[in-house]
Amino acid sequence: MLEKYCLIQIGSFDACYSHMLFCMTLKTKQLEFIFQKLKRVLKPKGLVVYTVRNTKDTHFQQGIHRGKDMYETEGFIIHFFGNEKVVALSKGFEILSIEEFEEGGLPRKLFMVTLRKS
Repeated sequence: MLEKYCLIQIGSFDACYSHMLFCMTLKTKQLEFIFQKLKRVLKPKGLVVYTVRNTKDTHFQQGIHRGKDMYETEGFIIHFFGNEKVVALSKGFEILSIEEFEEGGLPRKLFMVTLRKS
């Protein structure tokens, strides 16, 4: 289904950034597809920088279980990431860093991941 939206030319971008986009209700297969497309549209040595809520977050395993590492809290389904998922999604990329940080009043616990296209 996502395939029809991927009309961007191969090797077009130096970098791609997203803040908590991958925490949406996306299954692992869908995330793998997105990362394949990121590899396609990045120039050689292109960067991917993204943030995701991690499994140390207060809301992890709270609320209604909606799928592997996904929980509904306050009407939102959040996909949480452990180190293993970050590494698994990084196939074809060099992991430059995986940094933990906090954001907001809860606070939310996140990873900021920086990858370089191999």
